[in-house]
Amino acid sequence: MRHKRLSFELLLVLIVFSIFAVGALFLCAVGANTYRDTTAVMQQNYDYRTGVMYLAEKTRQSDVAGSISIRQLDGVDALVLVEQQTGRGYETWIFVYNNNLCEQLIASGAEVKLSLAQVIMPMESMELILDRTGLLTINLVTPDGLRSSITLSLKSQGPPFNFTPADAFSQGTVEQASTEGGSA
Repeated sequence: MRHKRLSFELLLVLIVFSIFAVGALFLCAVGANTYRDTTAVMQQNYDYRTGVMYLAEKTRQSDVAGSISIRQLDGVDALVLVEQQTGRGYETWIFVYNNNLCEQLIASGAEVKLSLAQVIMPMESMELILDRTGLLTINLVTPDGLRSSITLSLKSQGPPFNFTPADAFSQGTVEQASTEGGSA
């Protein structure tokens, strides 16, 4: 009888251990799937945001009069940022080439060589629109088909938004504003 009881206890311990092992393996599998899904979403968010944020930052850094233009390069839009360093002019060309967002720094007037461009990140296409009011719209499509867009108000384009009333009075262009129904 004692032998039967010991066998039954051993069998019960093995069953409990087996249930625990199967549960642990199941939790590991669920955790691995959750991790894989989370990293995929994080990568997708990175791809979605990084391209437009990169272009926005480069544009903001170069936002001075006459330094930002959109040109065509082999039938695709290119954002061209002009800067002066040590008395010499340089142009930074940002464009999509071979499904990659690329950048190339060249001396002003030099020829852009697509094959020498630095790859920034994978990108399917880029569309740039600069309207007459100084709004630059950047539309990007990632290799996964995600579309991201940003519109920037360029300080260097359009009417002079940053002026002080004192400057305007000295030029005689500010009129006294009237208020209805009392003082301001």
